[in-house]
Amino acid sequence: MGRGAGAGTSQIFTSSTVHTLTPDRPPAFATLGETIVATGSVERLRGMFPDAAVHEFGDAVVVPGFNDAHQHPSMFAEQLLGVDLSPELVGSRAQLLDLLRERAARTPAGQWVLGTRYDHTKSTGGTVLSRVDLDEACPDHPVFIRQIGMHWGVLNSAGLRATDLTDASTAPVGGEFGRDEAGRLNGVMYERAVHELVDLAIPAPTLEGQLDGLHRYQRNMHSAGITSVGDALVFPRGLRVLQEAYALGELTMRVNMLLAYPVLDALEALGLRTGLGDTWLRVGGVKTLVDGAIAGGTCLLEEPYEDGCAHGIQATPTEELNEFVRRVHDAGSTACVHANGDRAIRLLLDAVEAAQSANPRPGARHRIEHCTLVDTEILKRIKALDMVAVPFGSYVAFHGEKLPGYYGMDRVARMFAHRDLLDAGIAVAGSSDFPCGPYEVLLAMRSCVTRRASDGTELGGDQRISAAEALALYTTGSAYASGEEERKGRLAPGMLADFVVLDRDPLSTPPEELADIGVAQTWVGAEPMWRREDSD
Repeated sequence: MGRGAGAGTSQIFTSSTVHTLTPDRPPAFATLGETIVATGSVERLRGMFPDAAVHEFGDAVVVPGFNDAHQHPSMFAEQLLGVDLSPELVGSRAQLLDLLRERAARTPAGQWVLGTRYDHTKSTGGTVLSRVDLDEACPDHPVFIRQIGMHWGVLNSAGLRATDLTDASTAPVGGEFGRDEAGRLNGVMYERAVHELVDLAIPAPTLEGQLDGLHRYQRNMHSAGITSVGDALVFPRGLRVLQEAYALGELTMRVNMLLAYPVLDALEALGLRTGLGDTWLRVGGVKTLVDGAIAGGTCLLEEPYEDGCAHGIQATPTEELNEFVRRVHDAGSTACVHANGDRAIRLLLDAVEAAQSANPRPGARHRIEHCTLVDTEILKRIKALDMVAVPFGSYVAFHGEKLPGYYGMDRVARMFAHRDLLDAGIAVAGSSDFPCGPYEVLLAMRSCVTRRASDGTELGGDQRISAAEALALYTTGSAYASGEEERKGRLAPGMLADFVVLDRDPLSTPPEELADIGVAQTWVGAEPMWRREDSD
């Protein structure tokens, strides 16, 4: 498993409905090894490949494998080893603290207790927990709970001591410390304070633990029809676990890695650039961040937040951003830059325009990760640069009810602007940012098509797109974003045999029912990676 069907193995796949995402709609396709080699009728393909096994899916619907362009699998493999504080599981402060207390009870004193996917708006009534709250549950263990957007989190007192932080400490550039009314650290860490202080203080899990987490993660993805992902911030220990899984043949989905900005010096020294690797594990670009999280209320805005007191956090200083983009651009690689707010996006566009002016590189395909809040001017500049936008697919459905409180209805209506991006002729990929948002692609499709939050409120109805356009985001769009459109995203000769078998046709299902469509089977490289009947 993990390398596709054997090179000499031929198979034929057919169903009553096959959406190839090409102008043709043949009822069947034939594969040799992991590659589609022919399409047409079953009779024609049997004549071409008389020894091929034939797989009949009956009334089911076959579509290309879902490709989530921006997730965090190597990080989530580690998070699975912590305490899951997902809002679906935790509905109160008392319940959250009890879960941490239970983990501490079976953790040796002095070792870290880590919580993941904490959502203060849904789990603690909109009130952010502080070090005092966490001390109540875990006085003898350093604790860090990471907010669901992964751009901030909370340490307890023991955690502050373990990271050598005191009330006199100064936050790193691009990061901030939360403080109480007396000026003391309250335990909340923002942006680079998390990445450059907290994460470095927490001991790395064992490789065995990471591999176990990655295995569980992959099963979850396959159950949702996902065959490819972009790992959107790969640090050295994440690279280690992905390479180890690849070497062991345990990588069952295809991974396009965006290497984290601290590795840029090493990449330049070795002369490595985008495209290194194969169809299972490849370097897709180099990633940095301009600002914070849209769902965490730290993105960088031109106009202040609704409370009128801040514009957000610039995680990377402008000069550093300009240098990063220039170096990645000049090296012939792809710059993949997290930019949520409109001010952040403009700073990134300035940097790419300068790099292209100094060293024109047509077809560079630099990416704007998230590209959340746009306007007409921003759209024109993105198109002129031929950049790729990678906006959130499911955020209206999952985070929608909290966003107006941060940004107001007018700005929320312009967020995740799939309609405007597509109409402007911009290449757009599908993204969940999991674990910051749900990974289920069919839920994301419903969100894009209906633009309704979980409470039914419509947020930016003008940005609705069709089901066919939403499906394209997670197939052809994501393939283009990673530079793999010649191998992924369609069911046609020469393409990888990655596909999903669905209970219903997403192109004819009522929009509000898209998330209810069942995934029956997921195949990667003409091999079955997940079958519902095997999991029941």
